[in-house]
This record gives sequence, C-alpha cells and structure tokens, in this order.
Amino acid sequence: MNRQDLMRKRNDASREIRHSNKIGSHRNCIRINVANSIEHELAKLRICYELIKSGKEVFTEAIFDNGSRADILVLDDHRVIEVLCSENEDDCMKKCMKYPALFGLVEMVKVNNDNKL
Repeated sequence: MNRQDLMRKRNDASREIRHSNKIGSHRNCIRINVANSIEHELAKLRICYELIKSGKEVFTEAIFDNGSRADILVLDDHRVIEVLCSENEDDCMKKCMKYPALFGLVEMVKVNNDNKL
C-alpha cells in the first residue's frame, strides 16, 4: 500500500467519527477517561504507544456518529481495540455491535489487576 492509499484509508476511517472528536491534533493523542480505572488507562496508553511507535495512527475514546464509543480506533487497519479491565466480554460484544460496519475487526485486550496485558 502506497502513502496515498494509506492516507485515503485513514481519512475513510476518520469520517465515521464525530467531528468534535477529531478537531485539531487529536490523532495519536491519548485521551484520558476518568470514568475508567487507572489500570484501564495505563493499558490503553501502552497499546497506543506501541501502535504509534510502529507508524500507525490512532484515535482514543473515539465517538462514532451513531454515539457508540471505542477505546482505541486504529485508522490504518480500520480496527477497534477495546481494553477489558472491569467490564466483561459479553458487555463489550454488545457495545461492539453498534460500531459502524467499516470497523468489523474488533480486538479485545484483557488486563489483570497487575496491569499486565
């Protein structure tokens, strides 16, 4: 995939996000949600760090036009990563059913109390 194709793919993915959620330099920025536990947020930070380090572009706490929210949205892969710390897989699957069809690939990452992925 050349650079232009990659940019087009990233832009296609970002069109699914509410405008107020993507203004300015929110790409590759870690947004903290204080409603989540510190373990959840640290896991999100570690995952994003590795993704950004590998050249991927991400949105955190992405809010889609239909109101659903994702922990991490990887623009390059049209992939959503959900960090499971206090919620269970069933609740997360219900949440994922609301994501736009473009993001068919959802990855769930479980975090234990020691903040180990």
